Amino acid sequence: MRRGPRQPVCGFKTPTASSERISALEAIALHNYLFPETAMRVIGFTRDSDGLMRIVLTQPYIRCQRLATKQEIDSIVAEKGFRDNWQGQGVNYISERLALEDMHPANVFIDELTGKPTCIDCIVKFINSR
Repeated sequence: MRRGPRQPVCGFKTPTASSERISALEAIALHNYLFPETAMRVIGFTRDSDGLMRIVLTQPYIRCQRLATKQEIDSIVAEKGFRDNWQGQGVNYISERLALEDMHPANVFIDELTGKPTCIDCIVKFINSR
């Protein structure tokens, strides 16, 4: 399980509405802020077979030693000010202003070089204020 600097990752469907496209790019910027070791770089845009626009990304090359445990995921998100939001399942987390989603072991693994938990593919977004 690894991603290289020149390997495209088409993980974001780009919605048709302008504000939703901005939200997708905002999510990438938030991910890069929280997880600079796996910063996503936008290299282009394309359309899929359904005609939906997609953002084409690259990420640094990361070698997976093993999948992270819930305790390891809890620890890295707690260091960033997040807490579990779903009855201890360890998939979704919140902070005062942000939500971190999709933080399961297939998206967070132990980097072979650093031995630290590394998030490669989560969803970060602002919590709507009321």
